[in-house]
Amino acid sequence: MTLKKIIYIIIIAMIAFLGYQAISFFAIEEDKINSVYLIPSDAIFIMEFDEPLENIETLSTSALWDHLQTNDQIHEMSAKVNALDSLFQQKSDLFNMIGERDVLLSAHMIKRDDYAFLYVVDMDKLSRLGVIKNNINQLLNKDFKVTKRNFKEVEITEITDLESFETLSIAFVKNQMIASYTHSLVEKSIDEYENPQIGRDLQFLEIQKELKKKGLFRLYLNHKQLTSYYKVFSNEPSAIVETLETNFNFSGFNIDEDDDRLLTATGYSSGNEVMDALVKALDDSGTGSIDAIGVLPQETALYMSFGFEDFITLHESFYNLLGEKQPDMAKQYEDGKTRVEEFIDIDLENDFYSWIDDEIAFAKADFPQLNDKDGLAIAFKTKDVDDSNKHLQHIENQIRKTTPVKFQTVEYKGYDIHYLNIKGFFKLILGSLFENIEKPYYTTINEYVVFSNSPITLKLYIDAYESQKTLFTDEYYRDFIDEFSNSSNVFLYVDTNKLAHASQSYLNADSKKELQDNENFFSQFTQLGLELKADGNHFKTKAVIHFDTDYDVEAQRLEKKSEGIPFSVLEIEKEEISKETIFDIPEIFPNDFTANSYVTKFNTGKTEMKVYLKDGIPHGRYKLYYFNGELKISGRFNKGEKTGTWRAYTRDGKLYHKKKF
Repeated sequence: MTLKKIIYIIIIAMIAFLGYQAISFFAIEEDKINSVYLIPSDAIFIMEFDEPLENIETLSTSALWDHLQTNDQIHEMSAKVNALDSLFQQKSDLFNMIGERDVLLSAHMIKRDDYAFLYVVDMDKLSRLGVIKNNINQLLNKDFKVTKRNFKEVEITEITDLESFETLSIAFVKNQMIASYTHSLVEKSIDEYENPQIGRDLQFLEIQKELKKKGLFRLYLNHKQLTSYYKVFSNEPSAIVETLETNFNFSGFNIDEDDDRLLTATGYSSGNEVMDALVKALDDSGTGSIDAIGVLPQETALYMSFGFEDFITLHESFYNLLGEKQPDMAKQYEDGKTRVEEFIDIDLENDFYSWIDDEIAFAKADFPQLNDKDGLAIAFKTKDVDDSNKHLQHIENQIRKTTPVKFQTVEYKGYDIHYLNIKGFFKLILGSLFENIEKPYYTTINEYVVFSNSPITLKLYIDAYESQKTLFTDEYYRDFIDEFSNSSNVFLYVDTNKLAHASQSYLNADSKKELQDNENFFSQFTQLGLELKADGNHFKTKAVIHFDTDYDVEAQRLEKKSEGIPFSVLEIEKEEISKETIFDIPEIFPNDFTANSYVTKFNTGKTEMKVYLKDGIPHGRYKLYYFNGELKISGRFNKGEKTGTWRAYTRDGKLYHKKKF
């Protein structure tokens, strides 16, 4: 054999070998597993990203992202991501390889008042190369220490930051990389692989299939963990959270940003047998109007509207279906209904259900005249006001016969306020969501019968209606409500700033401090809406969060304080404040271009000026204060230019001048 033939054979062998390697890499698939199989069953929520780097880059160009960076915790997290080169010497190659992979992020309770995150990255064929697994020591600089241990035959690599002593735990299961700063979550993830719960749940998989590859990212809620998560923020129970946890299993949403002011989520929610029966009954009965806004005051912090075509039809359909699936629960309801009817000698279907039209609304108002526990109300839309009044009067008369309580009707501005002494009445007919309305007072406003524990609440509702200061006349509310349908089965609206104020007694100390310290940050997420429509065997859902760059909670308080006060009575020192020059802001030149804000102080230590920054340029909220601590100017910059509405105040805290830029 000649040397030439030997060379040919070697070349052919090399080509054959390389071809086999290419075929084995690109065509011969190794065993793979689904990312969600590694998510422990106690996940509170799961975020799913297809191309996280690209989506984060899309989000990072928005005003919403700029606002997120004003929060110290989020800014710190972003700084860690932006400084990955301090962790990995070969940042660009490594991070790009990981960044284009599918990523799951899940949240889990690790203590009663704390939670942590688990990351699952689908490495696809990269797992065959072992790029990260076998070369972590080479990818790290001297500021990190690497140790390894085994857990159930899976190697866990622990990377400790020698400055902060935070430890990142990483493991590889098939084609998946799992990581967390809480080592127990990585171990839980490995355990989950042996017996996946969420990943094999048919309801979760159905929702995931509907949402796959849509939006900036997907968010999945595990309703069975909501109460434990809620307890991080509040020591008081919540009927809404309890209802969501008891009757729903999973919700899934596509998250998208809309025109720099709205964060929109659309998706589906599924539940247990009780919820299945309700969805089917609502699907059969159709949707109802959202008209209660005509009687709900502008001070409304939260309301939930339930819509249907006819209450009796819905009621009968629901309990018939419930009797097939949960006969014990249906019997418990029937027994309670019978006890009430026999005790006061009424027929609930004829005396109460018959006059309800297509909407029931539950509301919480934040009136300054009320304490935190008041302001709750239920509004029933009536088919005929005279008919509802007749039947309610009959119930009232029957109660009078069976109870020793003496009461009389009170008239206020032409409206009669009545009293029903039936403890637990609404919990019986409408469920635990309404259990806080006990022994209610009621009145009729327009075509709605409004019930409340507090007669003062009813008086304030009447005042709002008579002065035409309802949600229907509130332009800010109406602009937001245009994002939703005119009718639905369930609609939830939250004015976040009013609710934060009205809920102070329900928050624990840590949550109160967090809210107070970050009030300016949270206050600009001003409105939340959630719409549910029955669709087959699940709810079709839509959620919208309104981000308002012009909202300034401190300025809003001062402006409200100034309402109705003529300028002639304000104390104005003209050398300090004039309409012509007040908004001439001196050049701002901070000494740290990486900071997210710039602050100057008086010699007393009090804040003189604060402005948010982006790349060393004013970008975001600006505030200037008087020496006595009162707000002098409030406005907003966009890349160094004044934008939106700027406001100026006198030394005694009254609004003096505002100007649109």
